[in-house]
Amino acid sequence: MRHIALIVALIVGASVGSTARQIDAGRLAVLVATRTLQPGAVTVVTMRASQPLATIDGKAFQRPVRFWPTTQALEWQGLVAPNLEAKPGTYQIVVRGMGADGSVVSGQASVIVLAKRFETRRLTVEPQFVNPPAAEAERIARDAKLLASVFSKMTDRIWRGPFELPVSAEATSSFGRLTVLNGESRGRHQGADFRASSGSPVRAPNAGRVAIAEDLYFSGNTVVLDHGLGMFSLLAHLSRIDVNLGASVARGDLLGQSGATGRVTGPHLHWALRLGEFSVDPLSLVAALSTQTESSPSFSR
Repeated sequence: MRHIALIVALIVGASVGSTARQIDAGRLAVLVATRTLQPGAVTVVTMRASQPLATIDGKAFQRPVRFWPTTQALEWQGLVAPNLEAKPGTYQIVVRGMGADGSVVSGQASVIVLAKRFETRRLTVEPQFVNPPAAEAERIARDAKLLASVFSKMTDRIWRGPFELPVSAEATSSFGRLTVLNGESRGRHQGADFRASSGSPVRAPNAGRVAIAEDLYFSGNTVVLDHGLGMFSLLAHLSRIDVNLGASVARGDLLGQSGATGRVTGPHLHWALRLGEFSVDPLSLVAALSTQTESSPSFSR
């Protein structure tokens, strides 16, 4: 809990103008929890209507925003994040709703993406993980196809309430940093790393369905949870997997143990969070949803 509180304080404290801002647009009001964002950071958008709506949709950063109803009448929420390639500037969040009588209402809010300079890390790993042998090409292609297929699915929302860190270990602010392996650039880091020793329990950050539970070439023993509404958690480099494909898990359920499988320099846990078509900073999601009060669903075993 101390780690979670520290992460929330750091992220919220670093945000300029983090109080909610309401923009009145006819019969819709759009509120943004954090008006300034860094690339990959997540914020909550709340939409309030003055009449019941049959449909509601939104768009931000040229991608759809998927809303869910809250416990408050005529209120919906969604998650918004600029990707790592978003340029600094002001962007619009546009929301549109349709009433049961066919009437259309809309609203919008603006967010500001700040410039961020990402650090570079240089690592030395086994040569086969930088330039894989030809014999592994088929396996690597299969892994990529499997991940793409899972991430393309859109399912109903399963997660509820806040997200929790998957391990009781120190988290590094590693999202977005440029990775250089054995002197060769290998793109930006798409998640957060935790200094977890081998055998540390790895738990579900929120409710979901197990969409992948197997050994992948680069990420080693890997569990992917489908949280619904296009959100997925990928937990990598496990020493052991303790869940089966298709299983439903609640927040805090054991998924496996941390380890050093796949492309690693030592034992740790890698947590990547997919939101729609790209990865976002999972630590920013923990902060953004820290005040959610919904109970996590439970599943019969």
